Amino acid sequence: TGTAEKPVDIRTETLELHCPSKAFTDLNTNQWYHEGVDYVLEQELMIGMSNTQFAPNGTMTRGQLMTVLHRTAGEPETKGQSPFADVKAGKYYTEPIAWAFETGIAKGMTATAFAPNAPVTREQMVTILHSYAESCKYNVTAQKDLSAFTDAGQISAFAVESMQWAVAEGLVTGTSDSTL
Repeated sequence: TGTAEKPVDIRTETLELHCPSKAFTDLNTNQWYHEGVDYVLEQELMIGMSNTQFAPNGTMTRGQLMTVLHRTAGEPETKGQSPFADVKAGKYYTEPIAWAFETGIAKGMTATAFAPNAPVTREQMVTILHSYAESCKYNVTAQKDLSAFTDAGQISAFAVESMQWAVAEGLVTGTSDSTL
């Protein structure tokens, strides 16, 4: 009756209400990663390192990457076994690594070692993402000449094609204009 109510911008209010990043004390909602982190939390692709810590500057392990991809694929059932002696039963990464092995998305570091707790390198990650995209029937034929990058010669032979694809698709932009 004589008091005018302040209009509410529903879009802003909705974003504020549904910001899963706010549950983590180490996430800054003003950082470049905010939307991406909200997405992976909403989709339950990642859950954080604890109830209050996400570790946005942490190092992803090979086991964590397989877990995220397995969740992305809808957590398909597996035979639950892989030839890797260092992938013990009952770990969070056991099924995802078995799935990645069974589908051919990822190989081990050797025939019997996966190194699930080792950091995943950029070239390993793009090779695995390339294999995953291919398994999902995405067009993975795009290639970018990498000669503009001064460190292109340091790419392992197994990763060159995948890195060319990842750069062409914009998945990798380099750590600078001249280095990957």
